[in-house]
Amino acid sequence: MKVLAVAVFAAAVVAMMTPSPALAWYCSARSTSGATGWGRAPSLAYAKAIALRECAVRTPRSATCYIMYCR
Repeated sequence: MKVLAVAVFAAAVVAMMTPSPALAWYCSARSTSGATGWGRAPSLAYAKAIALRECAVRTPRSATCYIMYCR
């Protein structure tokens, strides 16, 4: 019985330490030409950078990408 309690406690500790997808930031970007991009990362700054880079890949040189929202 004691071994089972220790195993359950250890599993609970490991579950609390692993990051969940809900903790990640998701950002969406759109360009003035209509192209879009999105990024997902644990850090808000990284998620914004990824979204802007993905948008820039699909955007002509004369257009600019902007962050639409982050969650």
